[in-house]
Amino acid sequence: MAIDQHLLLDPTVMDDPYPFYDRLRAVAPIWQTGPENIFAVTSFELLAEAARRIEDFSSVMNCFLYKSEDGVLARLATDLGEPTLAVADPPVHTAHKRMIFPKFVSARMALIENELTQYANACIDRALDMGRFDFMREIGVAVPIRAISMLIGFTDSNDALLARTAFQLVELTSAARTLEQMGQIQLNHEEIRAWMTDQLERRAGGESEHLLDAVKAAVDSGQFNHDQAMTTMMTLLAAGGESTSSLLGNAVRLLAENPQVLARLKADMSQVPSFIEEALRLESPFRSHLRSVPHDTSLGGVDLPTGSTLLMMWGAANRDPAKFENPAAINYGRKLQHVAFGRGIHLCVGAALARMEARIVLTALLERDSFPVLDDTASPQWEYSLQVRRHSLLPMLWAA
Repeated sequence: MAIDQHLLLDPTVMDDPYPFYDRLRAVAPIWQTGPENIFAVTSFELLAEAARRIEDFSSVMNCFLYKSEDGVLARLATDLGEPTLAVADPPVHTAHKRMIFPKFVSARMALIENELTQYANACIDRALDMGRFDFMREIGVAVPIRAISMLIGFTDSNDALLARTAFQLVELTSAARTLEQMGQIQLNHEEIRAWMTDQLERRAGGESEHLLDAVKAAVDSGQFNHDQAMTTMMTLLAAGGESTSSLLGNAVRLLAENPQVLARLKADMSQVPSFIEEALRLESPFRSHLRSVPHDTSLGGVDLPTGSTLLMMWGAANRDPAKFENPAAINYGRKLQHVAFGRGIHLCVGAALARMEARIVLTALLERDSFPVLDDTASPQWEYSLQVRRHSLLPMLWAA
C-alpha cells in the first residue's frame, strides 16, 4: 500500500511523528518522499550503513529542502561555497575536525563548568520567582546559547543576537517552509558577520583554550578564508544551540510527564547522565540531516540515482524495535547505542558539551524542593521542522 507523501510534512504528524516512522520502517525503510529523488531512511541498520558509506552519501550540502505548493518535499539547488566541518567530506572534514575538536574536550569544558552552573542556577532562580514561565525562553534557550558563546570564546556576548541567528539558521534548513516563507526569513547576515568579525579580529590566534583563537590561527595561516571562518562559527552556534535547547526541553517535559521516573532520579541523581541518554534517544534533538548522492548507488535494495538526496532520519532510527526493545518506553539502563548525535565521522563534536549542559540543568532542577510541572492552562508547542525536534513553547509552573 502506497504511503501518502503529504504525511511527512503534515502538522499533526510533525507533532507526533512516531506512528508514521513505525509505518515507514515496516513498509518502506527507504522511502521516496515525493516526485523528486528525495529518499528517507528510517531503519537503524540502514541508517548506520549509509553513515559508513561516505563515498556514496556525501555531507556536502548542495540544496535546501522546502515544502512545495503540493505540500510535499522539493529541492532548491544552492551553492554554499567551500565546504566546512559538518557539510564537508574527507579530507577537508578531517582537517577541520582535527582543528576544532580539541577545543571541545574535557579540559576546556572543565574551565567553563562552574561559571555555566552559576548561570543555569540564576536562570532557574528567575523562573522560580516568576511562578509560571516558558521553560524554553527562560532556561532551555538561554543556557545553551551562553554555553556555546563561552566555549567559542566570545567576549561581551550578545546572547539575543546569537540566539536569533542560531534559530534563523535552523529555520532555513527546516525543510518545512514554502519558498515564499524561506524568502521571508530575516537572517541578518551583515549584523552577525560584523559582530563575529569584530570578535575574531580581537583575538591573537595561536595556542589557547578558546576555539576562537583556533579559528583565527587558521585564518592567519591560510587554512581558512574569512567566509569559512564565519561559516564554521555559525555552524557551531546553530548546532550547539539547537541540539542542547531541544535536549533540555525534551528531557524536562519527559520528567514532568513521568513522575515515577522523576522520583527515581531525585532519589539517585547519579543516574542523571543515563537518563539524558534515554531522553536523547526518545526525542532526538535533530530529527534528520541531509546527505547527497554523488553517483548511482543503492541502499536497502532501493536504487538511488546520481543527484538524489537522502534524509538520515535519526529520530526514526532511535525508536527502531529491531534495535531497541520496547522503544517508546523510558529505560535508562539501556546500552548506549542511539544515534541522536549522528553516526560515523560526522558524530557531533559538541556532544560532550550538550551532555554537560543537560547534566548541569537537570541536576540543578532536581536539587530544588519542587520540580516544574506542565502548565495545564497552556499547551506545549513544537517547532514545525523536519530537521529539529524542539519545543517552541513549553509552559510550566512550579509544583507546590
